[in-house]
Amino acid sequence: MSEQQEVNILSVEDVNQRLPLVRSIIRDVMELHQDLQRRQQRLQELRRRYPAQSVPEDDSVYEQEVRQMESELVSDHDRMGEFQRELQEIGGRLSNAEQGTVDFRGEISGEPVWYCWNVGESTVQYWHRDECGGENRRHLETETTAAQASEFGQSC
Repeated sequence: MSEQQEVNILSVEDVNQRLPLVRSIIRDVMELHQDLQRRQQRLQELRRRYPAQSVPEDDSVYEQEVRQMESELVSDHDRMGEFQRELQEIGGRLSNAEQGTVDFRGEISGEPVWYCWNVGESTVQYWHRDECGGENRRHLETETTAAQASEFGQSC
């Protein structure tokens, strides 16, 4: 299998058909992301209060706890990667785990765009170009006409 994955161009209808599965995945992503954030903060606090021991036989209870937490964090980061792969398999790209944003490669007037969906939205309603984020999202109905007219030459 090639390192470079082929990117499927999807229609808005294609993306909307995938949303039930995307909602399920993104719910898990957001929950895991919040949990990872909390545990990483806790781990940093523990590391500040109880620096790592240089001699393994001097492991304190705190050092053992920290090592266990680090191991669990690695495992859960792997789980996050699995969720991202699931999204990729159905044509999505996780843009923001905290906000629940997923992008899908699409086209408007033959130009490449990203259809952008956020948790809580019933359908795909927005798009953007390149790696642009939330503030650069453009509504499909109102912006498509402007994009077709002349905007594709401009950057986000």
